[in-house]
Amino acid sequence: MANRPNVLLICTDHWPGQMIGALGHPVVRTPTLDQIAANGVSFSNAYATTPICVPARRELMTGTFSPTHGDRFQGSLPMPDLPTVAQAFRDAGYQAYAVGKLHVNPARDRIGFDDVVLHEEGHNKDSSTADVDDYEIWLGEQLNAAMKKPHLYQGVEYRPWPLPEYTHPTNWVAREMAKQIVRRDPKRPAFWYMSFTAPHPLFQPLEGYMNIYRNTHIPMPFVGDWAKDFDQLPYALKTRPKQHRDVAASEDMTRGSR
Repeated sequence: MANRPNVLLICTDHWPGQMIGALGHPVVRTPTLDQIAANGVSFSNAYATTPICVPARRELMTGTFSPTHGDRFQGSLPMPDLPTVAQAFRDAGYQAYAVGKLHVNPARDRIGFDDVVLHEEGHNKDSSTADVDDYEIWLGEQLNAAMKKPHLYQGVEYRPWPLPEYTHPTNWVAREMAKQIVRRDPKRPAFWYMSFTAPHPLFQPLEGYMNIYRNTHIPMPFVGDWAKDFDQLPYALKTRPKQHRDVAASEDMTRGSR
């Protein structure tokens, strides 16, 4: 048992595969991912059957597709009674811990992990203790303020993180996972799941990272002709929040949002 390898699964949210320097993007700088890629294998032709948020996470955790796990982006459905990756590791004698975003319902469902240190990016329904995640509790303790921080999560923001650098959710998730690794039972192998919210909107990176690109020419995203006439868009796209459309309305607007 002591010779069995530990496993660390790192997950980000909304990160297009082409946005990695090691895979040839001419502008995006990703030194940490580049180092990981250099030390391993890059699967540059990987696909997901439902490549959006909750369904994709369910596929990752259960190894099943939407017709089985039941979610095509409902978000409020409870996790199905299916085996999970975490439970499979535990059944094999591993300890299993998660830090960061799970995006399951109910939010405190551990889906097979021994424990979860949770950051749900402000999706909690209210400010009751049951719906406040661990990051919000910690942030409230650090700032001597209310646990809920609605001003950090309202709308779609394109601005630097407004609080001290150490309070940024990405830094918090990394620190908390480091603590879990240090606290592991040395007699058993471990499975750790470190799940970051970024770069999922809201876009609030540290100011130093935004400044790296301040004077860099970034190619505009490709937009098909079919998407340029709002009146001709499918109904589902017309119902998207107005702030998304405003940002993509013109090149000046898009570049000014950086």
